[in-house]
Amino acid sequence: MVKRLLVRAGIGLAVAAAVKIGIQKLQENRTREEDHSYLDPKWDEVPSIDSDKDEDEVGLTQLDSIYRAEWQANAYPRSEAERKALEE
Repeated sequence: MVKRLLVRAGIGLAVAAAVKIGIQKLQENRTREEDHSYLDPKWDEVPSIDSDKDEDEVGLTQLDSIYRAEWQANAYPRSEAERKALEE
């Protein structure tokens, strides 16, 4: 009878530990899903992080730097004169 009680208590403790671990994992997932720092609207206010490395980046915001990198990757012309030269 005592042996049966000890076995049941052990099983109860194991189940309680498993439930606690499950709850902790759920809470971690919730905090991870709530992180939306990549949508930070201050990108248009913060200076470019590459301004000390690239002199063309001086005076640009982080958002402008991202757009500039995209334009360069897609080979957009820099000026009206370059655009007209490409059309001809």
